[in-house]
Amino acid sequence: MSKIDNREYVIPIKGMSQGRHKFDLAIGDKFFEEFESSEILGASLSVELTLEKSTTLINISGKIKGIVKVECDRCLEMVDLEIEAEPVMIVKFVKSTDEPEDSEVLTLDMTESELDLTQFLYDYICLALPIQRVHKEGECDKEMLKKLGKYSNAESNDESSNSPFEKLKDLLN
Repeated sequence: MSKIDNREYVIPIKGMSQGRHKFDLAIGDKFFEEFESSEILGASLSVELTLEKSTTLINISGKIKGIVKVECDRCLEMVDLEIEAEPVMIVKFVKSTDEPEDSEVLTLDMTESELDLTQFLYDYICLALPIQRVHKEGECDKEMLKKLGKYSNAESNDESSNSPFEKLKDLLN
């Protein structure tokens, strides 16, 4: 996990009273700059988190909503995508952290005083990205589409003449 200078995403849990606690966070461009090779190049996100603390665990739930900037898969220009996610995690307190890992359960030693939500938030935002990240129809860079069209037509013509299935078609005749 990357270290972010901003401690906004680190929740002090030592001394936190039992019960429900709400946190409103903002995530911007700087958040993603700290992660190497991040596909997200910018963002304007609002995060509403609810932490419900008991003696042995903390239930975390919330909503992430806003806009992220990524490269378009089609034309490689920047595209703004609206995302929404509902992150959920359970934080268990144990005497030793030798328990097996679970993706939705974080195990902390009882002596921990802070809960760093940076990686948790990053992972949920990445999971909220659509599989295909493209501009709406007609909004892609026209020059890039022309170049793609030129090369994709040339390749499809070459493939048909060099296709191993062409020889099989000859057998049918």
